[in-house]
Amino acid sequence: MNFTKKCTKFGSSLLVVSALMGATQMASASATVDNLSNCLVKSTTDADKKVVLQWTFVALSAHPDLQSFSQVTTEQRDGLDKNLAQVLQRILVDQCSAETKAVIQTDGLQAVGDSFQELGQETGEQILKTPEIKDQYKGLVRYLDLSKLVATFLTPELFNKLGVTR
Repeated sequence: MNFTKKCTKFGSSLLVVSALMGATQMASASATVDNLSNCLVKSTTDADKKVVLQWTFVALSAHPDLQSFSQVTTEQRDGLDKNLAQVLQRILVDQCSAETKAVIQTDGLQAVGDSFQELGQETGEQILKTPEIKDQYKGLVRYLDLSKLVATFLTPELFNKLGVTR
């Protein structure tokens, strides 16, 4: 594989990982992946997380099933692409260079993307704690039949495990 194709694959992997940050958790990570994960968490500012969140939203809004919910302009998309590229380059090249090199050498390019999972999980947890997101959950709960959920999932066996008698 030539250098350009490797760079393109690497960049594509980073963008996909950024878009799906925290979607899954790695079963087992090497020490080098853990070191890069820790560096990413320590090096990412609140402003960086905001850029990742905004880019992720815009990237997801490009899906045909979501396009009608977003009015993002081409200029906004380009600006967010540029901002995220600057954040990723600064973190990977300037702040976590040694850790990134170690991961590439020991675990391969894909593992660099895997290193973003801890950061993604942390960022996702912060997002879910915002009052506006909590309000959206409340809106959803209004339409759930909670008695049906309780009857379905809180079985006598589960109550017994919890030490609750009915």
